[in-house]
Amino acid sequence: MADTGDLKSSSSTECGFEPRPGQPAMVRAYELFTGIAVLGYASWTALVTGTRYALPWAHLPRGSRERHTFRAAAEFSQRLLDALDHRVIVSGRLAEDLGGALFLCNHRSWLDPVVLMRFTRSQGLSKALIFWLPFIGVYGWLTGAVFFNRSRPASRARARDEVMLLVRSGARVHMFPEGTRTRSGALRERVSLKLAQDCFDAGLPVVPCAVWATERCIPTTRAGVVRGTTSWLHIGTPLRPADFPDRAAFADAAWRAVSGHVADLERGANQSS
Repeated sequence: MADTGDLKSSSSTECGFEPRPGQPAMVRAYELFTGIAVLGYASWTALVTGTRYALPWAHLPRGSRERHTFRAAAEFSQRLLDALDHRVIVSGRLAEDLGGALFLCNHRSWLDPVVLMRFTRSQGLSKALIFWLPFIGVYGWLTGAVFFNRSRPASRARARDEVMLLVRSGARVHMFPEGTRTRSGALRERVSLKLAQDCFDAGLPVVPCAVWATERCIPTTRAGVVRGTTSWLHIGTPLRPADFPDRAAFADAAWRAVSGHVADLERGANQSS
C-alpha cells in the first residue's frame, strides 16, 4: 500500500545475504578495513572532483548550477565503482529526450546512490547525516543532492520543494520510496510516493528503476565492503502525467513498475548464477 504522506528517509536492504556464522574473523576484519579505506578514498575523490568541476560554479543559484556541476558527481561515482572493482550490468536505457525527471528505485545498499549517479546521471534525496561526510556532503549538495532531517516536518517539506525546483530546472533526482532498510528481501508495502504525485501536478516525468545485489558490495548486516562483486540495474521507461487520469494512479503505476523491474532482475540474476 502506498503512503502518500510526508517523505521518509532513504535507506538500504540486505535482501538475502546474511553473514555466514562461520566466517573467519580475519575476513570480517579485512572487509571492515576495506570499508574504512574506501570511505577515505571517497572523501578524497569528492574533494578532487568537486574542487575541479563543481566549485567554480558554486556562485550560481540552486537550480542553475547543477547542469555544470554534475560532472563532478559523474566522475566521483565512476572512480568509486572502479576502486570497488564493482561491475554493474545495466538493462534499459535513458530516453534521449529526457530532461528533468524524478527517478524512483528500490534501495538495497549504500552503493545504490553511486550506481544511480553513474548510470542515470541523477543526484539523490538523502538523510541529513550524509551531508556531514567530509567533502562528500558539500560537493554532493553543489551537484544536486538534497539532504533532509526525517524527524522534522519542516525539513521534509523543504526537501520536497527543493527536489521539485531541481527537476523543474532540468536536473534529475533519484529517491528511494521504501524509506528504511529491510533484511527479508521483500519490498516494503508502505512507501512514500508524495514526490511522484508532485511530479504529476507539475507535468514532469517519473522514471522507475530497480537495483539488485548491490548489498553484496556493501552489506547491511555487518560493517565493511566486499570488492569484486556484481550488481544489476534496470532503467525503466519514463512515465508521463498525460497518460494517467490522476496523481494517485500516476504514483501507484510508478511504484508498480519498480516492483516489476525488481522481480525481473531477481529472475535474471538467479538464472545467470
